[in-house]
Amino acid sequence: MPPIVFDPPNNGVTRSHSYAFIPTNAHGIHPKTTVSRWKVTVTTLTNNGGTLKTQTAWFPDPITTCAVNNLPADNLYYFSQVVYEKPTGGTWVSTSNKFQSCP
Repeated sequence: MPPIVFDPPNNGVTRSHSYAFIPTNAHGIHPKTTVSRWKVTVTTLTNNGGTLKTQTAWFPDPITTCAVNNLPADNLYYFSQVVYEKPTGGTWVSTSNKFQSCP
């Protein structure tokens, strides 16, 4: 199963210019997708589309908690997702969570 965004939750809210991305273990009944590297992006459309608002650096596997900084904090809605690469090649995008970025 590919990585998923747990925090901020879908239709959730952040309350500053940064937040702690916290992955959830969705692999209890599904095999884990092996990744070579990953990052979190915040965009104006789903599936890493639209305008990129902020992103983390690339990290090696495993996917862990990390800080996501430079959020707009303008009361508008954005989409958070994990962008990852598999060892066999290709870039993939997790399911997007819509959230409101508040001051």
